Amino acid sequence: MNNKNFMKQPLALRFDRIVKENLPKRKTMMEVLMESALSANLFFEKGMGVQSILKQTGRLTDFKGIYGFILEGKMVYIDESAYVIRRIVRQFKGNSRYQKKLAHTICSIKKSYSEKDALEEMKKMKIVFLDLPDDLERQITTLYLQCQFECVYNRFE
Repeated sequence: MNNKNFMKQPLALRFDRIVKENLPKRKTMMEVLMESALSANLFFEKGMGVQSILKQTGRLTDFKGIYGFILEGKMVYIDESAYVIRRIVRQFKGNSRYQKKLAHTICSIKKSYSEKDALEEMKKMKIVFLDLPDDLERQITTLYLQCQFECVYNRFE
């Protein structure tokens, strides 16, 4: 079934298909991607903006998808965005708590950490990303993967 026909399905059918067919595949895909993850330094380096990173990764444009941060071989944070590369760059170089969400989450968990300490920890991480243009699937998959990988920096009360 092509993507346009899939999008025309009733929401409940789309949801069921995503849950039954796609979620386990997405977890396997992320596990495979973890083996060749990019250094987070690429996103933090001076002069490395969205266009430079797209060029380095062989992409022409930014994309909708999921991204994950890996520390010492363990997935510690997963999120989604309509502009993945731009969002990852803002995690390091943003101007607000929202843009630097991961750094602020690290600080709230590790009470003794400053934002600078959190950014230093983030620079030690590796990053993976996965194209996922369907909004519903991207949001469901993000939550599923956060739970499956037991991401310490994705917090649920």
